[in-house]
Amino acid sequence: MNQNEITAKEGLKRLYGDHSFAPRVFTDSSEHGFIGIHLIERSIAILAPELRGDFLDVGCGTQPYRPYFKHIGKITACDFDAHRGDVDFACPADKVPLPDACMDSILCTEVLEHVPDPLAVWKEFNRLLRPGGRVLLTTPMYWPPHELPYDFFRYPEHGLRRLIDDSGFRLLSIIPRGGPLAFWGQATLHVWQPFFRWSFIRFIWNKFLLALDRRSGKPRITLGWTVLAEKPKND
Repeated sequence: MNQNEITAKEGLKRLYGDHSFAPRVFTDSSEHGFIGIHLIERSIAILAPELRGDFLDVGCGTQPYRPYFKHIGKITACDFDAHRGDVDFACPADKVPLPDACMDSILCTEVLEHVPDPLAVWKEFNRLLRPGGRVLLTTPMYWPPHELPYDFFRYPEHGLRRLIDDSGFRLLSIIPRGGPLAFWGQATLHVWQPFFRWSFIRFIWNKFLLALDRRSGKPRITLGWTVLAEKPKND
């Protein structure tokens, strides 16, 4: 097993490490997409304390994860469409109208699959951050087409690592969002929706598959990734 595989395995262990975790945002366990969104929220809850200072939420939408950033004094929010939520300004993710080195932290959740040039987005984050600044980013490896026609990419681990390296960041943490059983459980709900018409069946299915996946400890197949990356400090 190489070091990257060990890191992913440790990330999965960390994801499921807190058995008392309860979602603050997406609480309906009978939703068709609950497995996926639950694991996104769980991973953000783990890494949110690592962000601080001047904070930018890129592609924020309705800012659903704001409850996890109450330790942040001021949050600046932007999205490509000002009507998608309560934003400070509208802009593409790779052309944020702010000066160089003006931020300490950037949050970007489930946006990278919707941009035509993901490397340009990562380079823009590097420009915006002060040395030592951090990015918390989530992106899928599996999810059905959505927000069409702006749905361009899915990311395996090493593709995401390459973007981080090529944009001048250092990867601090990588969390795979579940293993094969969570993947299978979520994909089955998407494919066989007519068999899950009743909410109580979806509730049981979601809870059961998450419980099984917690025991697997194998991130070989995952729904997506949550990463924490840092802009290197000046020497």
